Amino acid sequence: MSFYVYILRCADGSYYVGHTEDLEKRIAEHYSGLVPGYTHNRRPVRLVFADAFPSREQALERERQVKGWSRAKKEALIKSNWERLKRLTKAFSGKDELRTASAQASIPSAPSTSLRAGFADPGMAPFGFAQDRLRLRSGRTASARRSAAPLQVGKLPNEMLAQLLAKVRPDKSGRVILGPGIGRDAAVIDAGGPRLLVAKSDPITFATELIGWYAVHINANDVACMGARPAWFLATILLPQGAAAELAESIFGQVLEACQGLEIELVGGHTEITYRLERPIVVGALLGEVEREGLVRPTGARPGDALLLTKGIAIEGTAVLAREAGTALVELGLASKLVEEAKGYIFRPGISVVREAMSACGAVTVHAMHDPTEGGLATALYEMAEASGLGVRVREDDIEVLPLTRDICAAAGLDALGLLASGSLLIAVAEEDCQRAVRAIEEAGVPVRRIGRLVRAEEGVIIEGHGQARTVPRFARDEVARFLAERGA
Repeated sequence: MSFYVYILRCADGSYYVGHTEDLEKRIAEHYSGLVPGYTHNRRPVRLVFADAFPSREQALERERQVKGWSRAKKEALIKSNWERLKRLTKAFSGKDELRTASAQASIPSAPSTSLRAGFADPGMAPFGFAQDRLRLRSGRTASARRSAAPLQVGKLPNEMLAQLLAKVRPDKSGRVILGPGIGRDAAVIDAGGPRLLVAKSDPITFATELIGWYAVHINANDVACMGARPAWFLATILLPQGAAAELAESIFGQVLEACQGLEIELVGGHTEITYRLERPIVVGALLGEVEREGLVRPTGARPGDALLLTKGIAIEGTAVLAREAGTALVELGLASKLVEEAKGYIFRPGISVVREAMSACGAVTVHAMHDPTEGGLATALYEMAEASGLGVRVREDDIEVLPLTRDICAAAGLDALGLLASGSLLIAVAEEDCQRAVRAIEEAGVPVRRIGRLVRAEEGVIIEGHGQARTVPRFARDEVARFLAERGA
């Protein structure tokens, strides 16, 4: 278990230093004003630094240390400007060198001699300035980090992603309407005209069959979730050594076919044969446009909103498993006929959500949309909740798990809630707009159900079923990734 020291930048420009054992939850509480005291009346706040420690005592010690620092020293730490932090420390202490740190292995050490002023413990030195013992922000040496357990296949953990995004400098142009953040599907840029530009990039790494087709639709989905119509696509196509020319032609043809189906223009990209690559990878980038008043922000959901889910789960995960691990599924007892049917899920019900997104936006004011992708519906619920600083309550009986998804999950021992779920769309609308939104989506030929509602953040992300309410499970990695890794498929 890790414990964290974090720094928030408040709306008045001041900095708040705290510690927690659950970084994601604590930051969400600060965002929504659930933490009384200093930050409550200084919102909005922004996470600008986070550091992990193996024990609460070490985190508390570091918190007290950093709280005693000047604003200049805190900003040097936030910017990872170790040389400036070292100079500021020297200037404050009047010493030319720093003494070796105390014996706690996870607390960064520094070169010789003593530094007493500016630290809670005079034996505790600041974030390791010694060039020959470079320290990482988790408090461990580079060599110790290399020996730690590697990251698992799938998305980066939200805690790590939050630390990385904290390093992104604020927009200086004043034209970035929506920048990077957890639960945000795309960026929004003010291009100066009557419409806003929506930009998205996503790779396809699980699938090999129809990889070019996937790349267009997955990126188009995220643009549509902002209320924008997808317009221009760029593709980076990486092929393994020894790939046949037919593979390049096939992927390129898939990209063109998918673009034509969605009335998207292919405007550029890159192709190459990549050293030591084992399978093809396609990285898509897609641009779209939306009228200013039609932008749907991922942060826009409100308490009391109705939550809709289109089609059911888990369309993409079912198709990918059938296409990438069909033999393994048959070995587990699934009928070959069902595996073949599951392969068709990519087309019917289909993984595109553009139609239902545009239909909903045309009928009502949509507060937020999010398409469940890696990590399945469960992860998408957490991402939607976090983006808006809210909680979610859903009813298990109202979540449609598609028949072949049930069959595959039963045979493979998988949880459908954590299965790659592109093709479904979560839509948050006002209670009074719920029925109109449902009718518009159904008239477009897309099945849709109301599965729950948005609630206050302190209520959590809850699923109700079988006479009880429980926390929606979290998945360290997508169930597709877990199955493929364990089976070696």
